[in-house]
Amino acid sequence: MASSTFHYSALYRLREGVTLDRVRAARKALAELVETLPGVLHLAVVDNLSADNRGFTLCLFAVFENRHAYEVCSRHPDWLMVRDEMLAPVVAERLLVEGEG
Repeated sequence: MASSTFHYSALYRLREGVTLDRVRAARKALAELVETLPGVLHLAVVDNLSADNRGFTLCLFAVFENRHAYEVCSRHPDWLMVRDEMLAPVVAERLLVEGEG
């Protein structure tokens, strides 16, 4: 039996006072990961348009071939660079959702 796809979503609450240019750069870096990370089936970076977003205004949705592909990507140098150098300076809080299906 083939393994299930793995779904990963992250909601980000941005730091107060972060410039729009820094947010745009972080969004662009996230979106470009689809070109370098192995095992990614889909990746989208969107604004959270929900009226009840509780301050989480930026979203990352990703689908991986399976959980193993996600685990490989989560240790990939390109992901670590984006996480540490682009997201960390602009994100105040992160909420994760992960699941197989």
